[in-house]
Amino acid sequence: MKLQLYFHHECGFSRSVLNTINNLKIQDKIELKNIRENPEFEKTLIEIMGDKQVPTLIVDEKPMRESEDIKKFLIKSFL
Repeated sequence: MKLQLYFHHECGFSRSVLNTINNLKIQDKIELKNIRENPEFEKTLIEIMGDKQVPTLIVDEKPMRESEDIKKFLIKSFL
């Protein structure tokens, strides 16, 4: 399963998802893409989704939004 998380630290919803990732100790299983630190990540997110809403988790090329849904998915997948 390939996981990519588009996020930025200024977003409280992104921070909530990052906290879940840290608590589950799965940082090595998710490619983290900070759209504020790398403009190419933001450009890619806009190409995929049509906007730059974060957090967005890409699971095997399928996007998932809404931080609560992302956190539930991660907990179900890795706990």
